[in-house]
Amino acid sequence: MVGWVEVLIYALAGGFGGLVRSVITGEGVIVLPKVHEGRVDLGILTSVIIGMFAGMIAPYSLGVDGVIAALAGYAGADFIENALERKLGKRGETT
Repeated sequence: MVGWVEVLIYALAGGFGGLVRSVITGEGVIVLPKVHEGRVDLGILTSVIIGMFAGMIAPYSLGVDGVIAALAGYAGADFIENALERKLGKRGETT
């Protein structure tokens, strides 16, 4: 049985990985959440939320520790955001 503290630690490690990914790819610029033209842009929270989910899943599927959770958060946020940008266009613009 996995304790909730362990799940929380993995989620935070994954969220940290997503945060690092967002800062690195944003060239140090942190985009805060905002509403623009009736659309919600979560900004940096997108990477953190995706990273948290990836961080919670990775240690249990791979059988490893919190470092892998942080790396999964980085990679998960990168993979999903790039896929969405290809589908929706850069920053939500339709192609």
